[in-house]
Amino acid sequence: MDRASGNRNEAPPPVPPRTWMGRPGHTMSLPYGTTLDGYQSGSNIGTRSSQSNVGNVRPQSISILPHSTDTTDPRLISLSPPGNSSSFQAQGSQGASFFSDLEGLDFTASKSEPNEAKTAEPNIAGGPKIYPDIRAAFRELNQPNNTGSEWGSRQLPGSNRNSMPSPYGWDQSLSQMAAGGFGTGSTSVPTTPLPGTYTQTGAGNLVGYNLGNQFPAQNPNFYAGLPGNAFSSTAGANTGPVNTAHLNRTVSDTASSGTMSDGFNLVPNVDFDAWSESDFFNQQAAGGNQNDQQAAGSENSFKTHRRNNSDLIQLGFEGVMTSEEKEYFSLEYFDPLHKRGRTMSVSTPSSMASSNYFFAKPPEEAVVSKDRNDWVTFDDGDFEFGRSDNTDMPDEFIGAKTDQIPSRPDMSVDDSKVGHEKLRKKLYIDEESDAFCQMVAELKNEYKSTDERTNLGFIVSPMCNKQQEPMSVKIVVHSEYATEPLSFTSDVHSLVEHVINHILYSCLTGSMPSYMLESLKSVDFILKVNDRSEYLLNEYPLSKYSYTHDCLKMDQDLCFRIMRRQDVALPFLRTIDDDNQQLYFPQDHVRDTEVTRDSLEILMDTFYKEVEKVTDLVLKDEVEHVQFQSLSQSVKAICNILSKIETIDIAKCLSRVESLLKQMKNSIPAKSSTLEHNDGGYATLQRGSMKVSHIPQLEEALESLVTATIALVRIYCQAFHTDFHLGKKIDQPWDIRKDGKIYKYPQDVTGSGENFIVQICTVHRIPPDWGSRFDEYKMETELYHGKRKLGVMSCSTCASVHSSGLVPLIVWDEWLTHDIQLCLLPRETRLCITLVGVKNLQTGSGTAAESQRETTALGGVTIQLFNRRGYLLQGSQLVPLQMNFAADPVTPFCSTLQPDSALLQFNLPDFGKQIVFSEPLNMSDFKKKTFMDLAPEVREEIQEVMKKDCVTSCTGDQLEILWNYRQNLHDYPGLLPWILQAAPGWDWACLPEIYAQIKQWSTLQPMQSLELLLPQYPDMKVRSFAVDCLRMMPTDDLIAFIPQLIQALKYESYHSSPLARLMLEQSCRSVRFAHQFFWLLKGATQDSQYKRRYELMFVALVSVAGEALYQEFMKQEEIVKVLQTTAERVQQAKGSEKENTLRKNLEILYEIYENKHKVLLPHNPGYEVSGIEMNSCSFFTSNAVPLKLVFKNATENVGPVYAMFKVGDDLRQDMMTMQVVQIMDHLWLKEGLDLKMITFSCLPTGPRRGFIEIITESDTLRKIQVMSGVTGSFKDRVIKDWLQKHNPTELDYQKAVENFTRSCAGYCVATYVLGVCDRHNDNIMVKQTGHLFHIDFNKILGDAQMFGNIKRDRVKFVLTSDMAYVINDGDRQSDRFQHFIDMCVQAFNILRKHANLFINLFSLMLRSGIPGITEKGVEFVQRALLPGLTDTQATAMFTRMIQESLSAKSTQFNFFIHNLAQMKFSSHNEGALLSFVPKVYSQQTDGKIKYVEVFGIQKRYTPEKHYIYTLKIERENQRVPTYIFRIFSEFVEFRNKLAAEFPLVNWPPLQGRISSAPVANIRFRWVLLGRSHIKAVAENRKSEIERFLQDLFSASGEIVHCELVYTFFHPLLRDEQEAQKERLALPKLREKKPTSSKTPTTPENPILVQSRQGQVKLSLEYVKDTLHIMIMHAKDLPMVGSELPSPYVKTYLLPDPDKQTKRKTKVVKDSTHPTYNEVIEYRLSRDIVRQKMLQVTIWDYDVLRENPFLGAVYVKLRDIDFTNTVSQWYRLEKLQITDTNML
Repeated sequence: MDRASGNRNEAPPPVPPRTWMGRPGHTMSLPYGTTLDGYQSGSNIGTRSSQSNVGNVRPQSISILPHSTDTTDPRLISLSPPGNSSSFQAQGSQGASFFSDLEGLDFTASKSEPNEAKTAEPNIAGGPKIYPDIRAAFRELNQPNNTGSEWGSRQLPGSNRNSMPSPYGWDQSLSQMAAGGFGTGSTSVPTTPLPGTYTQTGAGNLVGYNLGNQFPAQNPNFYAGLPGNAFSSTAGANTGPVNTAHLNRTVSDTASSGTMSDGFNLVPNVDFDAWSESDFFNQQAAGGNQNDQQAAGSENSFKTHRRNNSDLIQLGFEGVMTSEEKEYFSLEYFDPLHKRGRTMSVSTPSSMASSNYFFAKPPEEAVVSKDRNDWVTFDDGDFEFGRSDNTDMPDEFIGAKTDQIPSRPDMSVDDSKVGHEKLRKKLYIDEESDAFCQMVAELKNEYKSTDERTNLGFIVSPMCNKQQEPMSVKIVVHSEYATEPLSFTSDVHSLVEHVINHILYSCLTGSMPSYMLESLKSVDFILKVNDRSEYLLNEYPLSKYSYTHDCLKMDQDLCFRIMRRQDVALPFLRTIDDDNQQLYFPQDHVRDTEVTRDSLEILMDTFYKEVEKVTDLVLKDEVEHVQFQSLSQSVKAICNILSKIETIDIAKCLSRVESLLKQMKNSIPAKSSTLEHNDGGYATLQRGSMKVSHIPQLEEALESLVTATIALVRIYCQAFHTDFHLGKKIDQPWDIRKDGKIYKYPQDVTGSGENFIVQICTVHRIPPDWGSRFDEYKMETELYHGKRKLGVMSCSTCASVHSSGLVPLIVWDEWLTHDIQLCLLPRETRLCITLVGVKNLQTGSGTAAESQRETTALGGVTIQLFNRRGYLLQGSQLVPLQMNFAADPVTPFCSTLQPDSALLQFNLPDFGKQIVFSEPLNMSDFKKKTFMDLAPEVREEIQEVMKKDCVTSCTGDQLEILWNYRQNLHDYPGLLPWILQAAPGWDWACLPEIYAQIKQWSTLQPMQSLELLLPQYPDMKVRSFAVDCLRMMPTDDLIAFIPQLIQALKYESYHSSPLARLMLEQSCRSVRFAHQFFWLLKGATQDSQYKRRYELMFVALVSVAGEALYQEFMKQEEIVKVLQTTAERVQQAKGSEKENTLRKNLEILYEIYENKHKVLLPHNPGYEVSGIEMNSCSFFTSNAVPLKLVFKNATENVGPVYAMFKVGDDLRQDMMTMQVVQIMDHLWLKEGLDLKMITFSCLPTGPRRGFIEIITESDTLRKIQVMSGVTGSFKDRVIKDWLQKHNPTELDYQKAVENFTRSCAGYCVATYVLGVCDRHNDNIMVKQTGHLFHIDFNKILGDAQMFGNIKRDRVKFVLTSDMAYVINDGDRQSDRFQHFIDMCVQAFNILRKHANLFINLFSLMLRSGIPGITEKGVEFVQRALLPGLTDTQATAMFTRMIQESLSAKSTQFNFFIHNLAQMKFSSHNEGALLSFVPKVYSQQTDGKIKYVEVFGIQKRYTPEKHYIYTLKIERENQRVPTYIFRIFSEFVEFRNKLAAEFPLVNWPPLQGRISSAPVANIRFRWVLLGRSHIKAVAENRKSEIERFLQDLFSASGEIVHCELVYTFFHPLLRDEQEAQKERLALPKLREKKPTSSKTPTTPENPILVQSRQGQVKLSLEYVKDTLHIMIMHAKDLPMVGSELPSPYVKTYLLPDPDKQTKRKTKVVKDSTHPTYNEVIEYRLSRDIVRQKMLQVTIWDYDVLRENPFLGAVYVKLRDIDFTNTVSQWYRLEKLQITDTNML
């Protein structure tokens, strides 16, 4: 018969003869089953010593014979039972190896021996079955470097892995293990040693079980006395029938793996321990050879990485995950699995490899104990797969709608009756994991390496959709064909291809080789970002790339490097080998106990014997000899080994059996000789009556006991994911047998009208402390669809702990009914079960005492009622509880079993047939309607709903309106999530209409579709629709939402989902996406509840990403580990030792880079680094002592890359905050609002550690403020002075002010919306280019920092007077500040339009475990966006917040307190020669100085009265002299610096008016006493300065032309400003300090030309029969005499003879540029409004006299288009007397 058919009912293949290779060149066949000890020395080699046939003896092993120097010797295999292996070893063998999967195969018919005679014993089928030679698999057992044992020294031909044939059942993991031998090539973990196979010399080498030289000691009595156990010391040869079922499965399935419909293959024997490759197989006991002892020593270094199960994400193993945030997943555990897949792919044809996937786990035959010293093995029984295959339907199904019925498993069984069910091996593969892996295999087939569109091999520079006006940009291009960079300008919207053409044909034609000029094509070249490892695609414009916008933001040139495409390295290119790589996935196993198949089988056999013994004794009428205690103990032994679980059914059955036996014994009459002699017939009759009445009942009770015990074993195997199960097949009682096969006829759920019921049975593994904490316990069950509750909660009665059994347990044995029918259950219904502890409390005393009950949720579990294929869960279930939490309806069932998990047993109804949720019917398309078809009042109601910020703000009636009129809302796609929330039901009958609605609905905007991924939308079709919408988002934009998408995977009902596929697809398309997904997924894998799902996703990601990217991830992980160790050691080091510790540990990192060469930075894959600059690295002095790292850029002649590595702080909040701020900036840019936002990369790489990008050329606000002393936080000029110092020209300074204004506006809005707290001046930074940004976001979403009970953050956001001083260019409000306010409110209203997006972003992260992200946090964001207000009202609110923040003194006081707390006032001008000049200048930069003189003195009053000295400087080759302005203290600093640098020169003192004594310890520094800012003192100082300058320029050239001198005389921005005033011949710049609130001028603008034509800005809109007038700003208001006005605004609607429409605003004191942003409302009909004229007048408020008039505006309202909000400036006019003619 055809083996590829996979029919499991076929007979096993005929057994071919085996040849015995006794000596070189001689072969002989042995009859199957013949033992080697049957052949005596010198006897006829063809004679058997004992009778045997093919059916009664099974060979136990295959041994490898003594080695020979003949490399062509084919003698590889012989047969030997384990019990007689010593006789063969005595012939000279140093070791034997046993393997049983090759029985029945003939390897003599190989091409290498075509003429060799073959002796075959004919079999039943009529002839020998010849199979291909697989000896090549054994050749890898002998590698050249295997010198640790004798068999490792033999060289066999064809030992290359490429020659390994794969499809004939040989477990290639054996050859892979052996290939490495004791060397460094091993990539797997040792399999389990076979018991009873020890050699006399202790150096046996066992293939397939343990490749070590010595087995660990085992319990010799473990197998003693086991009936039928081949390994028992007393057992003889196995005389039972040969079981070849496993052989049939292994050979046929593996041979047909390339063509199997399900694409499944089995390759067991893989472990994931992070042992070194050389130590995998070097386990040995005392007495091993030297190599083994060395291996044992190295094994100890990996002891902490050993794991007790096969989970890639280990939870709770020693040495790891002791912190609250658990350890991230590492490739270290996956690497052996990955290497195996790579090795397998080499020898597997591509046609097979592309569709194969495997599940692997620790050694298939072993359950490993915690110390891995005691090995427990299984015998080679039948092997079963724990997954389902598709099968054909019987004839009755031909007429059914098979497309609506999920595929059913092949449940056919043999018709022959079998005895007691036996434990059988199986690889547990749950259905969900199988479907997920199939999806990944299909994905790999779709994204081949040959597809150039999705396999570029390099990183593409990220793109964006920012609106960019046409402008010219400067481009600098580096090329290998030109020594100097090329510079030119281009339009920002030019295609990259056009830029390349310009470079080639206009710039490089003269420098390129002639042979290249003949065939120049732009397609052959590519642009690379000069300082990054990113490339630009030719078909897109420059404005499409984020790099272009970053350069424009920082006012930098665009720097590229032009390269030939053929010269571009493709480091991440997927190859054909990646396409052919076998997919290995981790096996899901729960190793909670040490139960093994063998130990359980012993107990099951004992139990079966006890049942038979009771039955036999009763049938033999010897009931008095029945020992019930033995039967009871055999059952309880099984319960004890199965985690001490004793079910109710077992307890009831035991009780019934015991009762019947007692009745039978009590009914037996007493045996006396007299009675027997006189009336023996009566006694016989009585015993016969007892036999008739009680024996059937006893047989029934015993059968029930067996059934209950088997049920316990089955549910245990299912719950604990064991690698064995009970019975030949897992059949259900409703299976229907037909034609020798069993089928399941499913019933549609719509035909089930019964109410849903559940039986709560017992809770096991109760924690000891529960007994003292609680009096009673109850169960609460609920049904949920998403977050919607189905029906009401059902509660059990209260039960107490029963202690009469094996262990304490809680028993209910109670059925709970839910008031919902099965036919009304949605497809994604989840059953939530919560265990509640009840404590009875007594309140009061005496007779008045009252009893109260306190309840506590002790644990919960959520069960998916329908499986992935739509079948209803039925029967008995054993599930672990999530301890200390109530059942979460959002969380799907998680089988992760923690050590402290209590176990719940419950039963679901057994309907005798499968209940299936079939596919809903297809509804025909309905006619679409428009919104205007609705009645006006309905439209108005819907428009009101559309103004809501999120669905939670809508009432039930409002949602009902959306549902009722959904056909008219197709023009508003964003309403779909709200419409779905309003759906009346999600049962089978409701789905056709819902699905038809989705099918016809317009595609959502990708960011809108995120809402459909929330747990409120569990329906699979809805979530698939959301993923289809997300697929429209560009990959670079989708990267920003990876954290939310990873969390959304938790809310999927099953592992295999469209969302999981989308993320893996994008990983195939984009290296950047795969890189970010990898690191963020690592952080998510620590969640134990979703461990399995994330484990599968992680393995799938690294599998589809390709080998090159996988190796890149490995390098990055290695570097992160070194940095973690370095940071921890630097933290622990004392004082001065920190620096030495840092240098010592960085040497390790330096060596890694020497070996690894180039590595991408984990937090930003755009940067590729090739090393680390050790001398530039340092650490910060904060509490966490983060490392400041300086990496060498991989691109030559490019500056370094700066990063911070921090250990000790949770960086997830920082990452989340930066992500949301970047999304905000994206929304602003999309609306054309560029706020010059600076964000930085932040990536957690483990618990409380990670990378942070360093923004260079920036200082903290505290560092800037303390430059003016500890009280610098109270001074207004500090930031302005700092910016002027770093921007010496007027142009640079004005750009810096613009950057500061915009970025300050952006961060004011962002920090307010996100509720960022703990804002002190060390958490705010300013870049030298003026960009302001915030750092350190450990307090977000309103989680305020507290000083005891005092709230540290008293304002909504930080906006201080020194910030406003920069924006206003002084201390009075100007139009610049009005522009700042406008940008703030515009940015705020843009975010309000997307309020739903931000609510969804944080809602998706609720179960991420990030501190602060809670339901209250989401509510905070919702409240902060001011729902329910119009944009006008929100503008007024935010303006008030700005004014409150600016006027609050608490912020500055908070800064001052922080300054005192830090007291780190070290030099803040490192690298600067003078404190007031930020850079160093020289004669080469400025030109040689010829002459300097003191030109004059002027008095200044800002910021306080002082004198300034003007110096005239003449330089060589400069016709026009320059003027600089210095104050006396700057001369003193200059003189002291010169004295320090040239101490031998006697410099004249600069004293002015001085005291008699100098300040201690300060050379040449004197204390000035008396009035220093008077003219006499200034004149005296001028004389001293002139003498000092004369001595200076008469000194030697070394002194005169040093850098310090040229730095002092370098012109600054203030010099340029002062020189302009001097050239304009302005009068003395005296600014009187105001004695009252009226001041004639504003600082910084002393000569202000005032215009009588001021302006006012108004915003008009008409909403809900109300006219809204916002008075926004006024500017250029006239002065009132010589004083500043205090303006306010009055409005009228003319004509208004009674002045009933009079309204007015607040008064803004002393300002010509007031801001109001106040809303004035008039409730009038639209027709009346159109008949009015708006009069707006501005007046100066004066308490003592009549208010002066400043100006008026008249607006004819009939000319205003009120369909939109109108905002514009109006010029002020004179006050007019109005009449009706003006209207």
